[in-house]
Amino acid sequence: MSAKIEQLVAMRLNTYFKQQPVTPALTELKTELATDLNEAANDKERGGLDPEAAVAEAFSDFGDINDLIQQVNTENGDTDKVRRHQITVDEDGIAIDNGEALKINAEGISINNGAIKADANGLKVGRWTLDADGINEQEPANTAAPSSRPVNLAGEYVERLPLVNEQRVAVADLASVTISYRSATVKVLPTRGTTDEVIVREYMNYKNPAYQGQVTQRGTDVQIVQGKVPFLIPLRVHVQILIPVQFSGKLALNSRSGNVLVGGLKQLMAVNLKVISGSAQVTAMAATSMVGELTSGGLIMDDVQVTEQLELAVKSGRIRLSSVTAGAYAVSATSGSVTGQHLRGGGRWIAKSGSIKLGFATIAGDIDLTANSGSIKVTTPVDSSYRYELESQSGRVLAPKHATVEHQADGYQTGRVGQTGTYLIHGRARSGTIHLS
Repeated sequence: MSAKIEQLVAMRLNTYFKQQPVTPALTELKTELATDLNEAANDKERGGLDPEAAVAEAFSDFGDINDLIQQVNTENGDTDKVRRHQITVDEDGIAIDNGEALKINAEGISINNGAIKADANGLKVGRWTLDADGINEQEPANTAAPSSRPVNLAGEYVERLPLVNEQRVAVADLASVTISYRSATVKVLPTRGTTDEVIVREYMNYKNPAYQGQVTQRGTDVQIVQGKVPFLIPLRVHVQILIPVQFSGKLALNSRSGNVLVGGLKQLMAVNLKVISGSAQVTAMAATSMVGELTSGGLIMDDVQVTEQLELAVKSGRIRLSSVTAGAYAVSATSGSVTGQHLRGGGRWIAKSGSIKLGFATIAGDIDLTANSGSIKVTTPVDSSYRYELESQSGRVLAPKHATVEHQADGYQTGRVGQTGTYLIHGRARSGTIHLS
């Protein structure tokens, strides 16, 4: 670290802060700015600039510091009594502390990570929900799921924030792409045309190399990791990761906070998606296998084909499936909900303390349903044919009205729908309800 650059950065910063009140928020902001600007200026000096030019360019790249100071004062107050909250207002809506304290968007309102939530599905306060089914104690999603509107993938290439970073990596035999972002809107899309390049484009409201992601190539594997996330600076990051359309390897995406879109990739081998306190949408995608883990967020899957197993786990969140085909489903909901329509395949579905509502277009395998303290409702095609076995300890079991009952006792029923009955639908309920129709 250059002592000359450190002195020049401190002198420049003093001109911005000398007329400002001395508050904890501004003190922390000044320290954070000094660290970031020193890093940027030292990088420029190593690139050949003298210290004065390096510092000048670092300040110029960063943007309007006066405007940033005003934002911090507005959000935290200009006295010693500060609130220490980060407020973001953009095209995605209004968020306080990355949506943890408050989130307002087109889907509804979420307060304190969904402790209080109001959206098109009803009102939730704590463990109680008020919706079309009445008042109950089941816990639905803690945060609003993204809209199920169709996605125009071509339009997703356009961003409103300025482009501050673009990196390209050419990999002839790309085997895997691993992506990790803590706080950003991330879009994973196919490249246009024929290319073997992975392209990373980052759009931000502040231009600082320290905030830019790191792209690492190791042989046929590419890893993309978000840069520094400042504490007080209200940084907004939108990133596009463009992958060759012919890519047939492994894709792993880890998002801690923010919106995620994966679309248009049709030859993936394996997909691993992990979302914490955010929303994700997977559309127009095909893969051999997929694992999705969702905690306190929302996941929409639309027009997705998984040849082998599709494994999904939701905790205090919501999963919505539409036109999804899987060789075998393995889905569990804990204090969350899973809904699906136009589904194809078979597999295992578990509601530990949440709800599962499914509509099948095609039954292509045995279906195993388990409800501990949640409810499961499954709708099958009118012309479908299958065998069923339903059992309940203290919950209700409802079989199709047009079924041929073979055996019936307290809390237990077996039967057949249709003539062939190739596949078996097996439902077990401990204190929840299973409704098969």
